[in-house]
Amino acid sequence: MITLFVVQSCADAKDPTETIASFGSTASEVHQVANLGEVNRTDRINGWYAVMYDNERIDERLLEGLKVFIECSDADTLVLFKTGDRVFKSPRIFRRHITLQNNSLMPEQDVKFETVLNGWIHDIH
Repeated sequence: MITLFVVQSCADAKDPTETIASFGSTASEVHQVANLGEVNRTDRINGWYAVMYDNERIDERLLEGLKVFIECSDADTLVLFKTGDRVFKSPRIFRRHITLQNNSLMPEQDVKFETVLNGWIHDIH
């Protein structure tokens, strides 16, 4: 299980229902936060946490892949691919002790990264 942080993507918060639902029962703890800085200031009960924006969701293939990665990976940070107007990758899943750089999805610590190829983050329209 993971802790899910849903970050407000713009000045007006969006309904995070689709973002949260895309994680199914994998997200046993959910926090809605106004900015990335709040992630570091919030306690986490699970061994892993995910950071998503309220205008994003993951697809079913990625959800199934994440279940394996959080059980078996020896990495500290999982990098996910996002598709939309362009394709890019960014760190999105972190072990509980990892903190984020100020206003960034990059870890403050030196970490071992692993890239997850099992699906996509998608924009919610």
